Amino acid sequence: MKVEDTMTMMSKLSTELLEEILSRVPMTSMRSVRCTCRNWNTVCKDLTFTNKHLAQTTAASTSKGEILTVVMMNCSLHLMRVNLQRGLDPTVITTGKLISFDDSYQVVVSRVCHCDGLLLCTTEAYSWLAVWNPLTGQTRWIGVEPISVHHRKLWYSHALGYEEGKSCSRVYKILRFAGYVHEIYALSSDSWRVLDVSPDWYIDYDNHGVSLKGNTYWYAKGAGGVGFLLCFDFTGERFGPRLPLPFESFSDDAVILSCVGEEQLAVLFQHRETFEMEVWVATKVEPNEVSWSMFFAVDMGPLTGFRFSTGGSFVIDEENAAVVVFDEDKNVEKPTRNTAYIVGFGESSYFREVDLGKITTGKEGFPHACSYVPSSVQINQPS
Repeated sequence: MKVEDTMTMMSKLSTELLEEILSRVPMTSMRSVRCTCRNWNTVCKDLTFTNKHLAQTTAASTSKGEILTVVMMNCSLHLMRVNLQRGLDPTVITTGKLISFDDSYQVVVSRVCHCDGLLLCTTEAYSWLAVWNPLTGQTRWIGVEPISVHHRKLWYSHALGYEEGKSCSRVYKILRFAGYVHEIYALSSDSWRVLDVSPDWYIDYDNHGVSLKGNTYWYAKGAGGVGFLLCFDFTGERFGPRLPLPFESFSDDAVILSCVGEEQLAVLFQHRETFEMEVWVATKVEPNEVSWSMFFAVDMGPLTGFRFSTGGSFVIDEENAAVVVFDEDKNVEKPTRNTAYIVGFGESSYFREVDLGKITTGKEGFPHACSYVPSSVQINQPS
């Protein structure tokens, strides 16, 4: 064998070994890995490596029966693992802080949306939006500014979704709205367009939307404060009809949406006075149709003694019959700690509180969690 052939083989083996080793590095440490040297950075950006890292991350979580979640607390993003397996103590463990997606400075994140393994992050100053894939490290920066002085940064709500394009490729889009102004941005065209929307409903700013199969669902309210489900269809670029909820809700009731995996929608309802809580899972959900099944109901009065915030969030584990609600501590007037409340039911009911750390900022105070499924989706940059 020639010397050149031997060196080529050794180089290939070295690269494969390096990929195998780096694919086992936790996702929260990948930025440090990429910054170590140019060779490692090149390997980490390769699609083959990304898919291997994705498989390792997903397999590790699945084998342990864990739910991966991205949680925004104190204007930072954290990766957490929720384990609710029967026979084990339920846990919510912070794996690590998701390091800034920009190498030059620490970006302060005020809001976050999840769709298809991508995160849409709103910066505190509201001068930029960032579409970010934590697994690959890819970022797409999008400059924004309020339409007018009447549309301050705190007024804008956002959603990330997609429509299925040609050859099964997905066209990712961003919706933002404030009052009666609704705009949509397509990453493929790098441009904003104003939509013709005349809403006879409203969505509270604290009410986070949930992305499911490319569309986004919100808890909205109509005249008299009566609540319902509302979907924005990113393919047709329009809002669908009012969809029924499996309960009657009014102002001051807590209504929170969540996803179960990538195919189901869930909703939590808690009465404003009795503190009784219900969790429902959609057996069918489309932009113009929904049906529900009761997951469980419990009186939270003796357990917490307060009503969860509509600005909060939750995740559920159907197989292990448990729910985790992310909120602040029980000191409603002056909360100081971020807290996860775990409720298990069925054969062995239980209740746990998990301290997630001190509240260090009054901005966007409630911790916001979303189930996270890593993806190797590539983010196209503007030409």
